[in-house]
Amino acid sequence: MTQAYSKETLLEDLIKNLNTFHRVGQADFLSVIIDSHTRENHYDNAKIALEDSIKSNKSLLNGFPLVNYGVKLARKIINDVEVPLQIKHGSPDARLLIEMALLAGFSAFDGGGISHNVPFTKSISLKESLENWRYVDRLVGLYEENGIRINREIFSPLTATLVPPAISNSIQILETLLAVEQGVKNISVGVAQYGNITQDIASLLALKEQVQFYLDTFSFKDINISTVFSEWIGGFPEEELKAYSLISYSATIALFSKANRIFIKNIDEYSKNSLGNTMINSLLLTKTILEIGNCQKMNNSEDIILEKEQIKKETAQIITKVFSICNGDLSKGIIKAFEDGIIDIPFAPSKYNLGKIMPARDNEGMIRYLDIGNLPFCHLIKDFHQKKLKREQIRKIEK
Repeated sequence: MTQAYSKETLLEDLIKNLNTFHRVGQADFLSVIIDSHTRENHYDNAKIALEDSIKSNKSLLNGFPLVNYGVKLARKIINDVEVPLQIKHGSPDARLLIEMALLAGFSAFDGGGISHNVPFTKSISLKESLENWRYVDRLVGLYEENGIRINREIFSPLTATLVPPAISNSIQILETLLAVEQGVKNISVGVAQYGNITQDIASLLALKEQVQFYLDTFSFKDINISTVFSEWIGGFPEEELKAYSLISYSATIALFSKANRIFIKNIDEYSKNSLGNTMINSLLLTKTILEIGNCQKMNNSEDIILEKEQIKKETAQIITKVFSICNGDLSKGIIKAFEDGIIDIPFAPSKYNLGKIMPARDNEGMIRYLDIGNLPFCHLIKDFHQKKLKREQIRKIEK
């Protein structure tokens, strides 16, 4: 299932864009990107920019200011768009935003107390963001108790900069456990494109297996887990053909990952608010590749299985250590884990992230650890990464 997004500021432009992506680009699922002021709860700033946008008939925000529009107008999006809709934002405190989005009729959103804090902000504590997201998760739990199904997607890309799979997977598993404790029943987890097909596929396979393992371990029943593959998160080449070649490569990896949803990226996403024709091109390109290779599989290759098991070992050692220090309170264990560097997100701006690990690519383009920092890995895992990167150094010397 393909998923596109729009970040128009003006309501009618947003609705028009979303319907075009469905009707012309054949998108199965659509997301509304929320603007930065709303993500930071700066509603007065969003109001001024929205008023200026209306006056100039031009999107002046980098997303849709849902809170300023209000529930009634936000509901118009639900009524006028023909496919399921998700809210995507990036807020460590999304309580008001999610309250209003759910009242308006949105049935899906992304985020989490770790994944929408540490990679996005500098000074907001994990204690604060985890409490904010506990409220959000309990709200979803109340909807579930009343028969309304809400999908919670854990934000997998984090900083989207050389994030080792075990780091992303560990955080998604922990956020899943926090969410289901509060009654959430529908969770989406996933991977962002790391750059190596083998590692990307292995990451998603490992995540699916381990999420289910920990849900079973703690006797969480009737939890629906779906998967998302996010196409290339980084910058795109200036040359259009090269940029679309990168989209094609992303689509190919997404095909073999067999994810339930594929989040389509766009070559203009960092330079334009309006993403009309280029998003349609990316959608149709991805759709075509999925149709061509629909019956093909790579999941059982030996290299993928070996990499999957490696990721699972690393993830298990991180999570086991978090459990060992939590004393029955997972949130407190997560806070302590970040303080000690047991969990460490590379290149994150948060002052609550230790920032000691240093990732690097090996000679196959897989993400390895040049410096593991304080990650709780055994010597076998340390040796594995050292050997992988040592081969790269030898290869460069030989050249």
